Amino acid sequence: MFTQDEMFTQDELQAALAARTRRAGLAGEQRRAAAIAVLRSFDPAGFAASALEFAAVLPAATRGLWLANFTQTLFLAGNPGNVSVRHPPTTTAADGSVCWYATAPRPHYRGLCLLLRSLRGELPGDLPDTVTVPAAAPGAAPTAGAPAQWRLTVDVRGLGLPQYLVHLTHTLGEALITGLLRPHDRILVSHARELAPPAGGYAYLRVHRDTDAPEALRAYACLSEERSHG
Repeated sequence: MFTQDEMFTQDELQAALAARTRRAGLAGEQRRAAAIAVLRSFDPAGFAASALEFAAVLPAATRGLWLANFTQTLFLAGNPGNVSVRHPPTTTAADGSVCWYATAPRPHYRGLCLLLRSLRGELPGDLPDTVTVPAAAPGAAPTAGAPAQWRLTVDVRGLGLPQYLVHLTHTLGEALITGLLRPHDRILVSHARELAPPAGGYAYLRVHRDTDAPEALRAYACLSEERSHG
């Protein structure tokens, strides 16, 4: 857990990015696989729940491959009900709004990618809600006592829908795969226009190049225990 009294510094962002790179584990030439999400409609909490469910059911080797590819995901626009017959998905959300396909080399999904177009669109208004980590999540069983309470804050400043989904999926997928999130933990998903470190520190920080200043890094999502916010 890290603490910081002011805004994230470039040194801290660089350290968080380096830590994620170390966790990825595989050499660059092996980073050629991706998962796929097909979306019919979108709301932040519903999508977050579907991303957790997808990561939870993947076999250990597939989870490792996804992490090694920096949880790379292609987002396509389409109706899961229409494509699932020809292209059976790994998981489908209960409301049928999104389905997921397990990480594989890109040529494996060539037919699906030719059938559907890349997702586009603007991020809708803030819809904060709470999602629960599935019981099937990898790692140790839940610790004794109440499940952990988390807050996931995404900096939505300047993000379209595809960019937002990238950062949300990265944060949830990597936190679950690495064991930070445990079965039955609860996560409040919220949006902000700029991220500052919570007073009590954070557990995971999603860092990438700043879209407004590519020479700099930016914190796009922060996962912290709810009590860190006072």
